[in-house]
Amino acid sequence: MKNIRIRFSPYGLLIVALQSLPNVIWALWPPTPNALEGNASSVPFIEYGEHILGVAVVILLLFLVDKTQTQKIPHGNWAIAGFIAIALYWLCWVLYFAGIQPNPVIYAMVILPPVAFFSAGVAEKIWPISAVSAVFLVFHLLVALENFPLGL
Repeated sequence: MKNIRIRFSPYGLLIVALQSLPNVIWALWPPTPNALEGNASSVPFIEYGEHILGVAVVILLLFLVDKTQTQKIPHGNWAIAGFIAIALYWLCWVLYFAGIQPNPVIYAMVILPPVAFFSAGVAEKIWPISAVSAVFLVFHLLVALENFPLGL
């Protein structure tokens, strides 16, 4: 924690931009059918918690850096894992826009962004990013479970 500084993170911007692009497209040109329309929790604590945590993760990614890191873009397995999670997320969006919207695709779309954020936090050695991402995942899953029951 002593090496964490508040500064702009180009890597954080890259992760946020790559993750956000499909969401921007969805907001501008929603597909038909659109299973995610109205995806929200009826429990205010969960609904607001999910939004607050999502915004918090983005802010942390954009403005926290490890002063000991010399690379603008981290290398290593955790960075690769983050990019793989984003690539899989994009694949899920391709399926979603193609009308393939079963629960496994929806749940992958719920899980992959927090995994990418968590991995980015570990890759940058910024543990608060990873911690908030883990809690965000829980809230994100709770919203999905309410709207897309698993039917076990």
